[in-house]
Amino acid sequence: MFLCTRQIDINARFGLPRIAFLGFVTTIISFLICYEIMHYYSDVRLSDHYFLVFIVAAILLYPFHKIFHLFFLLPYYHSFRIYKINKKKSLPFYNVYVNTPVNKYYFALGLILPFILITLLGIMLTVHFLAYGHYFMFLVAMNMGFSVLDFLYIKIILLSNEGNYIEEHQTGINILRKVKVLSRNV
Repeated sequence: MFLCTRQIDINARFGLPRIAFLGFVTTIISFLICYEIMHYYSDVRLSDHYFLVFIVAAILLYPFHKIFHLFFLLPYYHSFRIYKINKKKSLPFYNVYVNTPVNKYYFALGLILPFILITLLGIMLTVHFLAYGHYFMFLVAMNMGFSVLDFLYIKIILLSNEGNYIEEHQTGINILRKVKVLSRNV
């Protein structure tokens, strides 16, 4: 049996405008740093060919970011709950939650996985296709902006001493502690 020791709603705690601002600023600063590092180590002339491919990749980046989260939590697929975010609008935006207790270190690793994988992929593609490195560095920077919310959750989860399990819901996450149930013979 699990006992909920703490409920965390990042949107209520920080506010959606502040999280969006942090993500935007992180994207801009990350792009400036990544681009300057790339530009320092390369002398290849940058190309603007395949701009439409870049736009498609930028649009698909967030769904791939979410898929990487779910891919790591695949052992818990039977507990995935799908929630439609905007019920009135024509574009369907969904979010997927894991509705079963997961070890907090495993959950934190699942949160950081898209950041690591997409960043490494972007760096590898930049090294192999230097003429399009600015595209890949911008995608890496966008992914860093998307990862701001993940890092906020990781900080709270890992610094919390209240429990060792995480359960995710529409309103945020619950930190759970496993308790033993004593049975009485009456």
